[in-house]
Amino acid sequence: MSVDIQEEQQHTREQERTSNANQEEAPRPSLLQRFSTALSQIEWRVTLITAFVMSIGWCILFLANNPILQLLVGVVPVLGGLFLGRRVQQQLLLHGLILGISGFFIGLVVVAGYASLGQVGAVPPPQMTIEQGQPPQTLSVGQAVFFYLSFSLLAMIPFPAFGTVMAGRSEQRQRELRRQIEERGGRLERPGSVRTLEDLRGLSLPQLGSYIINLFKKKGFEFKDYRFIDKDKHLDVELVYQEEIYLIRMSVADKVRSGTVESLVQDMKRRDIHKGLVITSTEFMPDVMKAAKGRRNIVVVDGQTLFDMAEN
Repeated sequence: MSVDIQEEQQHTREQERTSNANQEEAPRPSLLQRFSTALSQIEWRVTLITAFVMSIGWCILFLANNPILQLLVGVVPVLGGLFLGRRVQQQLLLHGLILGISGFFIGLVVVAGYASLGQVGAVPPPQMTIEQGQPPQTLSVGQAVFFYLSFSLLAMIPFPAFGTVMAGRSEQRQRELRRQIEERGGRLERPGSVRTLEDLRGLSLPQLGSYIINLFKKKGFEFKDYRFIDKDKHLDVELVYQEEIYLIRMSVADKVRSGTVESLVQDMKRRDIHKGLVITSTEFMPDVMKAAKGRRNIVVVDGQTLFDMAEN
């Protein structure tokens, strides 16, 4: 029997070594494969539409031959990047580079086409002031393309990429914040000034949560997390004090009943938390004290006690 067990253990170890070796030998995707995957994640429609609009705006300002308007030319690529960055969720840098490169070449075609039409008199020919104090000079197709290239190359490619990355990262943070708020059931609110007990009792549940978190922070507690429960009837806040987690259940009901204590006890058992508080800005029903009596790990705090704690 012992021999069979040893053989089985050895066979299991050999299988684990083989599995690990196969994982180590798994071929890493080539640079071309990674680039192909990245391209497949590009949202081409919105990127190219943004590039087209951006390049048209750029060309209008570029061909205006107005120094004040031309100062705004550098803003256009950044705005295009900011617009795109808020609408894509991955491959931000690649989106920005494609936006800039596409816009650059679209603008090149627009400038060359406009200059060609200007030569045959179909549109007013493009003009540019070459030397300060001199009258503007009519540009040929070659000159218009040359000035476009020299004026646009260093702005039309990096600026959209910069705007896309900045806006995309900001939007990712906002999406993550919205996701966390949705998971927590709502947002905490600034409580405002609390000078009297009536001010305390007038706080909404999100305001009471912020008030208690700030109060306990002053007493050495560290904030960990919060969550609205029971269709916003209660707010749970996790705090840490001396490496011990405390679960605080808050309510702003006119008369808090014993069910709040019982539900807190059950949640503490489920989450393996050993210390808890039930806090209200109002008052407790008499049966709450009975429910909390004898439970050394549960403390109940009514509005008057909470106000006194803040005053001390």
